[in-house]
Amino acid sequence: MTAQHSLLLSQAPTLALPFRRRGGIGCAVHHRPCLASTNSFLAGLAQNGAPIGTVVLADHQTAGRGKYDRPWHARPGQSLLTSVLLRPNRPLEDMGQVTLVIAVAVAEAVARACGLAARIKWPNDLMVQGRKLSGILCEMALTPAGDLAHVIAGIGINLTQAPADFPPELQGLATSISAETGRVPDRFALFSHLVDRLDYRLSEWESLGFEPARQAWSARSCTLGHSVTLSTPQGRLCGTAAGLDPDGALRLRDAGGTLHSVICGEIPLPQPVATH
Repeated sequence: MTAQHSLLLSQAPTLALPFRRRGGIGCAVHHRPCLASTNSFLAGLAQNGAPIGTVVLADHQTAGRGKYDRPWHARPGQSLLTSVLLRPNRPLEDMGQVTLVIAVAVAEAVARACGLAARIKWPNDLMVQGRKLSGILCEMALTPAGDLAHVIAGIGINLTQAPADFPPELQGLATSISAETGRVPDRFALFSHLVDRLDYRLSEWESLGFEPARQAWSARSCTLGHSVTLSTPQGRLCGTAAGLDPDGALRLRDAGGTLHSVICGEIPLPQPVATH
């Protein structure tokens, strides 16, 4: 992204940027200083005919949310807050893979723009030294006939928070790019890389299936090979993360040697080690 584009992004409420694929991710970019939620704002745009690939970027959210409606905490300008409108050309049963594909793209964008090698905690949290750097929330809408209408992928990346900027319940559990690198990241350079990697990885998934993203996800995983406790709709499950199935499910081997495939669940953030 050129300096001129960065200036436009910082000043204009709505604009279109010429990314690689016509009609791809970033065909239209809506930038707002403050929104309740980029996902909710984009859902409204989708209802009014926004093209697939539309992106919303906000400097601040007053009601940002993550998984299970947890609040996303960030002061104005401290995070990259964006949502993308998708309609992947994949079967409906493959939609569980999209969050994993996006996690790979976000990790690649952070590495390219900031030189920071984040790892991925299943399914889609970006982690650095055991602390959360980024979260992804995908929300799917269906047509009355039960077909896919669209997917809205919300992405939040912590940029400039100091440890004390996080609320007490997240201190020691979350981190930011500047806290890890000692440098203030260029938000719009990161945004440009993010759009580029989303465009590439989602296009690759549509044309080649999940295997390329599965391999890339596995190479960046901080989950595989480790003992984990999963919270699932059926209850808690403990074991060793043995691999990622071709459909995106996590393979977990319990203490008795039984393999489980978990498609929906969460691994809690590791608790910080107390220092004295």
